[in-house]
Amino acid sequence: MGKKKKLSSINLEWYGYREAVHDDVKVRCRILIVCEGEKTEPNYFQSFDQMQYGSMVYDIECEGGKINTMQVVDKAIELRDKAIASGAPYDTVWAVFDKDDFPASAFNAAITKAEQYDIGCAWSNEAFELWYVFHFVNRVTAMSREEYKKTISKHVNESPLYTQKVKYVYQKNDSNSHIAMTTYGDEARAIRYAQNQTDNFDDARYATHNPCTTVYKLVRLLRGEDKEFNKRIIEDLNSEMR
Repeated sequence: MGKKKKLSSINLEWYGYREAVHDDVKVRCRILIVCEGEKTEPNYFQSFDQMQYGSMVYDIECEGGKINTMQVVDKAIELRDKAIASGAPYDTVWAVFDKDDFPASAFNAAITKAEQYDIGCAWSNEAFELWYVFHFVNRVTAMSREEYKKTISKHVNESPLYTQKVKYVYQKNDSNSHIAMTTYGDEARAIRYAQNQTDNFDDARYATHNPCTTVYKLVRLLRGEDKEFNKRIIEDLNSEMR
């Protein structure tokens, strides 16, 4: 994920140090997320900005909007490389896009290119809202975009925690969607359902993987639960502090 970072590049705030022990260290991780959508995905992921899990604090930058699948990946590569050249690389870079009505060949090619260029890929087939659906139910059959909206609205309204007099209606660009999903749904359950569904597919014909979303991989990282990512960051820290 880019060149090896210097200590200043991962922006440490440290309040004490004992050899081989970093209990009092806070590590600020720079994360770039390039999105196909203009508001839905950026609004969702920006809500994770400055969250702290363990020693990790996430500085999230969202880019993109109104671009197609391959353009999302190309922009992620371009911005990643610019950051490396400037001496301030991101700790990880992700591309977020949906199948929607894009040709299967373009969708598959974008995912393949992201993998080839070491760009994290959080794709959904057919739409990002499938990730929201998994907060409530284990959906294993394809559904239309209109069904996503109805299903999300239905389960929020049926939650015993939802006590508003006005019925909840899912709005695609709602900046509070992350709060709604975690309040009335279950994010850990969504990760489990999404991963289980992804595991049902074992080929590179991603456009036929429906329903499927790998958004759970990025969310798992932002929850501090990506052990491989955390290990790499701490190893960089240990190396620079020797």
